[in-house]
Order: sequence, then structure tokens, then C-alpha cells
Amino acid sequence: MPTKKPRQAPVPSTLKSPSHAPRLGIACQGGGAHTAFTAGVLAYLFLSFEHFRRRGEDEKWFSLVGLSGTSGGAITAAMAWSNAPDGSWAEGARRVLRYWNRNKASLELKDKLPLWWGEYFTNAATQLASAWQNWLPAVSLPASPFTSSLVQERMRDDMRAVVGLPADADRFSGRQGLDLFVGAVDVVNPGGEPESAFRTFPESPEAGLRLDELLASACIPELFVARPLSVDKGDGSGQREGRVFWDGLYSQNPPINDFFINRQRNCKPDLLWVVQINPNTYEGGPGGPLTPDDQDDRRNELSGNLSLAQELRAIDVVNRIAFQLAELPRLEGPLADYKPVTVCFIRLGERAEGPLSRYRLNYASKLNRDPDFIDALMAEGIAAAHRAATGHELVRPHHSMTEACALDFPNPAWPDPAELECLLDDPALAAQWRRLVAA
Repeated sequence: MPTKKPRQAPVPSTLKSPSHAPRLGIACQGGGAHTAFTAGVLAYLFLSFEHFRRRGEDEKWFSLVGLSGTSGGAITAAMAWSNAPDGSWAEGARRVLRYWNRNKASLELKDKLPLWWGEYFTNAATQLASAWQNWLPAVSLPASPFTSSLVQERMRDDMRAVVGLPADADRFSGRQGLDLFVGAVDVVNPGGEPESAFRTFPESPEAGLRLDELLASACIPELFVARPLSVDKGDGSGQREGRVFWDGLYSQNPPINDFFINRQRNCKPDLLWVVQINPNTYEGGPGGPLTPDDQDDRRNELSGNLSLAQELRAIDVVNRIAFQLAELPRLEGPLADYKPVTVCFIRLGERAEGPLSRYRLNYASKLNRDPDFIDALMAEGIAAAHRAATGHELVRPHHSMTEACALDFPNPAWPDPAELECLLDDPALAAQWRRLVAA
């Protein structure tokens, strides 16, 4: 009697050969000043894409199809997404670095109006006030409409300067063929349904991304007064109305479903890289946080990861269904659009050594724009992206996801960060890159 052959796992139709690069999406979590880490990550990745392009390997390894982000992650992703006149990936890296250099609370006067020369001292006062709240947790002041308006206008000026917009411009366009999803939450939500509160911008991708849509995603209620943003009513009438929005932390952090919902199979990513800012694990001891400030820090971290965990769980379920459907000979209709996706992470974490080891990462430090701290985060982002890339962590599924979705994606020979300095084509940025890499 012949021996029955063991049943083999189905081979998904999304399996890519080296000649067909996997479609890639990058999702960037929000987290205030901590998203300077994301700036380092995206700068390394985009310079690496430019490195591959100049070697004649453009889109041989990866075909970047979209970016998403929330709050600081959204602004950073948008700077990388913005249209580059020369079509180079390096321009995305340059814009990310330039934005965060402008966002530092420094005594540097270059390119700053006199109004902002005192930012260094304002930032120091903010850190001191955060420390006082550890001792006076009941003391809380509402955001000032005057200060909120000034800071948001300054953020607009920074974004205009980085992407090359005139002073009166209110929107900018992105790289051809590259999607962007920016998460924010409708505070009032007159629609009444849970899903109607969660908004993804740009509302009209063909018209570009509005600066106010980015500011809506970054509207931390402790710092900013929610400002009305004109949006479609969503009732099919085509009419518009003013709505107020808060930080996307309260909706999608970062947007992930938008890469997949209402899209045909060949338009969905094969790979999803998540730049995660908020830690999954509490490192303060097995008893958990005990003091009020530690509890506030952990609540902030958990709330920052809540939507991410839910969306990744949904992807995991879809992956299992997709592999079961792959056993069927022919699929039609919506079932044909099911497709597995490999999810990978680049994560921020506290370090025992290096420039970031001098800082405790907590809620207060998310408000800290001290130049040395921002540089330490960017340096860690560059190093973390390089470690993940060379360690094959960007082509293999994270252990928390279904192992069956491990598709045979080749991993390129990723460049050392020091090799990428020459691609910046800017002496000041090149010098900064040397310092960050050396750190």
C-alpha cells in the first residue's frame, strides 16, 4: 500500500520572486518629540532606497506604495512623502532631517523669527512644569488659545519652509504613486457612530495634503486648543462643515487599515513596516507602576498602543483566512482580494549605553525638544533601522504575527549608515549625519 504523502502548506499567490519587488507600506506611530526617532528611521530607509536607485536597483527589493502616521509620526511621514522635484529618495530624507532641526527648541537664531528665540527657555520651563506635576498631580491648566495659535502657526511656517511652499500656501502634494494616510479623531463626532469619529487625511488626495490636516493629527489637547477644520459632512450631500479634531492617538496610531480596506489584492502591500514609539512592556518592575506619575506614563503608553494592537490582530486573522483560501482552486469576488501581509517592526526603546541612555523616556520627555535629546533620538532611529534591516527583521514576520505569512522576500545588502552621507548633498546635513552615525 503506497505511503500517503504529508499534506503541504499552500503556497500563497502573493509569493514574490526576486524579479518582482514586494509592495511596501510604512506606518509611523505618534509620540510627540519621541518621533524624532522616526525621523532617523525614515532618513536611513530613504537614503538606502536612493543608494539602491543609484546602483540601478530601484524597486528591485521594495516597491514603496504608501506611508501612514499619527501626530509627530504623521508630520515626519508627510515630510518624507512630499513631492521631490528631482524624484530622488534622498530629498525625502533631507526634508525629514530639516524639519526636526527646525523643530528643536534651541538658541540657534538662523531661520527663526525673533518671537522664537526664547524657545530654549520655554522648553526648559515645560520640562520643569512636568516635573512639578509629579508632586502636584491635581494641578492642571487648560491649553491657552493664544499660545496654541502661535505654536501652530510656527509649525505651519516650518512645514512650508521644508517642502518649499510660499508663505500663503495651505497644502502640498506628494510623490507620484505614493499614498499617505494621516490619522485624527473628530472630538464632537456628530455622526454618533464609533467609526465616524476616526478620520484619515488627506480628505482629497488629488488636491494634496492640507497643513491644517497635519496639525489636526498633532493636536495634543494638553497643549493645543482644537481648531475647526472644514470637512465633508459625509452624508452624501457634498456639503462641508467645520469639525474640531484631536491628536490621532485617540483614533488610529498609526493608520493601518487604510492600506487594505476597499482595495483589490494587487493594490495591497505585501510588507508592512511599523515604526513603534510606545513600549509594549513596562520596565519599572514586576509590581507595575505605583506612583501617580508612573501610572500616568504607563496609561499614555498603553493608550498609544491600543489601536495598533487591534489593527494588527485583524491583520493576523486575515492572514489565517488568506492561507486557508489559498487551498481553493478558484476564488471570485471579495474572497479573491484576501491576501497575507508580512508585518515587521522597528521599535524605540531605552538604551543602557549611547546618547539615549542619558534620558528617561516618559510622557514628559514626549514634550522635550531639547536639541541634544532630539539628536539622540534621531541617532537611535538610524541605528535601529540599520539593525533591523541587516538582521533580516524587515523581511521576516515579527514573532507576534502568524508564522505562516513568512513569504520568501530577499533581503538586500543594506548600506552602512556612514556610506550614505554623500547622498545628502548638503554640507550641514552631511556634518550632522556624521555626528549622528558616530553617536
